Amino acid sequence: MNNISIIWTLIVVIFTTYFVVSLVYKKLGVNNLYTALLSTNGLRLLNLKHLLGIVLFGVLSYISIPELKYLVNTIEIPRLEVLLPFIVILFLSAFVSHLSIQKQQDFQETQINQYNFSNAWFYFIIRFSFLLCYEFFFRGVLLFKFLEHTSLSIAILYSTILYVIIHIFDSKKEIIGAIPFGVVLCLFTYLTNSIWYAFLIHLALSAVYEISVFYYLTLKNKITS
Repeated sequence: MNNISIIWTLIVVIFTTYFVVSLVYKKLGVNNLYTALLSTNGLRLLNLKHLLGIVLFGVLSYISIPELKYLVNTIEIPRLEVLLPFIVILFLSAFVSHLSIQKQQDFQETQINQYNFSNAWFYFIIRFSFLLCYEFFFRGVLLFKFLEHTSLSIAILYSTILYVIIHIFDSKKEIIGAIPFGVVLCLFTYLTNSIWYAFLIHLALSAVYEISVFYYLTLKNKITS
């Protein structure tokens, strides 16, 4: 088996493994932070899933495909026509998350007292590390490995399809949103030769929403009391 076949076999194994794990977590009812906080030991299970993702998408991919390490090791300020749309989309992602939280009135009515600030710090350190590894795999490994065999538009299409498939256990809204979101993140990674810009956009979307969820469900009473 040549090196190309080994790499693609590894990619298939990584993707399939995480897909199966996501299916199991869907059946357990622990497929995001909100459901995890409402489930017994849900946060521990979600942390375990993210740690597995860090190993698969990050550590294993980074070590096994050294020619793509530059996507993580390099970050430069892009030209103005790339930088300005990045800044706009970064703030737009945070704003969309903020609006989404405002519509979730049940967050204001539910209170879980078993978690504290140490649980929050531990979760978000793991979560944000996971997002970086996640971007390296989907917008780094997949996109640039597809680019070795096809055009940019087709490579983005294939990468986005796989990105949508991995979200198949999420809500319909998230699945639909993953399509344009995946395309945008692929474009920024390609234009900057770095996964950091895609990561920062994804971080803005995730952090605003999840920090708010954790705050309203677990920490709000502790701060105000």
